[in-house]
Amino acid sequence: HLSSLFGHQLTTFTKPFHLNLENLKPQSGISSDHNYLIWPVLYQQQFYGFVVMQCPHAIELNDLRQEFIDHVIADVTFAVFTLDTSLKLKDERDFNKDIVDTIQALMVTISPCGTILSFNRRAEKVSGYSEEEIEGKYWVDVLINPEKILEFQQLFSETLKGTQASINFKAPLRTKAGAERFIRWHGSIRHNIEQGKVGLVMIGIDETDTLMADQQLNMFTARWEKIFIAIQDPALVVSNDNTILEANPATCAAAKKRRDEVIGRKVCDILHGGHGSDSQCPLEQFIGCHKTQITETELLGLHGTYMLTVSPLVEEDGESNATLLVARNLTEEEVVRAEAIRAAQLAAIGELASGVAHEINNPINGIINYAQIILDDPDDPDTLENLANILSEGKRIAGIVKNLLNFARYREDVLNPARVENIIANSLHLVAHLLKKDGIICSVNIPAPLPPLMCNEQQLQQVALNLISNSRYALNKRFPQACPEKQLEIKGELYQQENTDFIRLTFTDHGIGISPDILNRLFDPFFSTKPKGEGTGLGLSISHGLVREHGGYIRAQSKVGEWTRFTIDLPVRPPHGER
Repeated sequence: HLSSLFGHQLTTFTKPFHLNLENLKPQSGISSDHNYLIWPVLYQQQFYGFVVMQCPHAIELNDLRQEFIDHVIADVTFAVFTLDTSLKLKDERDFNKDIVDTIQALMVTISPCGTILSFNRRAEKVSGYSEEEIEGKYWVDVLINPEKILEFQQLFSETLKGTQASINFKAPLRTKAGAERFIRWHGSIRHNIEQGKVGLVMIGIDETDTLMADQQLNMFTARWEKIFIAIQDPALVVSNDNTILEANPATCAAAKKRRDEVIGRKVCDILHGGHGSDSQCPLEQFIGCHKTQITETELLGLHGTYMLTVSPLVEEDGESNATLLVARNLTEEEVVRAEAIRAAQLAAIGELASGVAHEINNPINGIINYAQIILDDPDDPDTLENLANILSEGKRIAGIVKNLLNFARYREDVLNPARVENIIANSLHLVAHLLKKDGIICSVNIPAPLPPLMCNEQQLQQVALNLISNSRYALNKRFPQACPEKQLEIKGELYQQENTDFIRLTFTDHGIGISPDILNRLFDPFFSTKPKGEGTGLGLSISHGLVREHGGYIRAQSKVGEWTRFTIDLPVRPPHGER
């Protein structure tokens, strides 16, 4: 009622005033037969209410009574201010605590002597301790690893002394279960009016998962960089706008440029040497497709022909912001491949040399004998027949040498029609003496006429000779002497698969067999079942490569101690571009 009567004017009075109530209406609720003295309750310009004194007669205050009442009013005013401030602080603390809980932060209040006063829910969850378990315990014993206690205790003491208003630090926390969590702490001084204490409120953010993720990211990044640098083929990471973001040393070496001359350039400028302003580089089209693609292409900027693999680097959201390019140098690979094939050829020639020598020796002895007979008696009626025999033996020698030269001579890697029965016959002709000497019975069953193969005849002859040589070795190991079971069977047949004509050749020997443990490794380079010094380990590997280059397949089957079979399937017409 006083507020409604006088409004804001009451807050301007600093001394008690007499209120005349004679003109008040009865419904005002204020008795008109009393006198009132009213004091406003003001503290630091904040109005809290009134202190009202009523008497049935006029109130007169002497100095002593006035001083007493002033003290009472001052005490009441301060008490009201204190209570109001305390309630506001409590509301603020509750609000702040709710905020801290919402943002998943640890909140710990610490007394001036360093004991823990409170522990919020997040702190309980992270540490594994309940508030009841740690209340009253020294804060560093709970929140800090033992090795760091002295360091952070000193920091706490300096803060309470007023050296600094707040502290920020990162420290490992040992949980109740013994695990280690990494917490970033912010502490500031807070006054507790109700309890008359000054202490610290600590707000902590658990950065363990972030830190572990950063460490893993750094580890994976370092590992990726090591792998990327270690790649022996040129490799590049290219952005969607075809700018080179990263290039390994092999790229710089092939391009004959420094790294700073490659990074930031357009990929076409480095790999293809640029393109016209009115045309688009095919490589840029590949990158724009955001699909994995493999293509054989000449890269002028890298000075050679390469097998180029283009792979988009897909992010977690499924989007691709960059592409990885890896280029395998086919120019160098072709040289190495040719050298390996040539080495295998020479090794086969070395193995054939003794057999061919014996094969040539017999007709030479015949020629010498016939010539001696003619010299002894030129008028002998059989002279013409002996001359015919000399001519026949000479042609036989020429055939042997021609066959050997055909195998040994380097030829271009081109395909020509050839009959598989001729390839097998020429191969057996080169090793006929060796098979005969070892007592190996060789049977050939190739129905005629099979369609001619489009192939490199010399390469397929090399494959056949390698398989025959391996069979000979296995048979001699099982049967050191001649034996009816010492057999090598070679078969051929025509079959169709997916509307494509294939010729199948099988080489089956009844030798020592091959263990299942090593059957899958037979075509690995430098792997050999022969003792050291008896094999290079390249024969089957090269044979596998030659068959694959003809669009065919080669596989091995075996039963230890009984037999081994190699099967070759060759398309009569290799698929377009299969070479």
